Amino acid sequence: MTYQAEQEKVTFVLPLYFAKAEVTFTRQSSDDGLTVPIIPANGPRVSISTRRFAKGFWLAQLTWSVGRQRFCSEGWFEIA
Repeated sequence: MTYQAEQEKVTFVLPLYFAKAEVTFTRQSSDDGLTVPIIPANGPRVSISTRRFAKGFWLAQLTWSVGRQRFCSEGWFEIA
């Protein structure tokens, strides 16, 4: 995961042959959450705009599957 504050986006790179993926964003100071499905046809590099995100610390939880195996990665970023 790479957060690009100046471009207001978060970018993820998935394996070439992932079958299904989604990213869930949760703000530290709130129970608000946003889940974004990721479509394999769009390629392994996915960027999601953070323009509408409120200020604060956000946790991005990326889950994906390759075959019958599921994987998860997470990281924090701050919108100032």
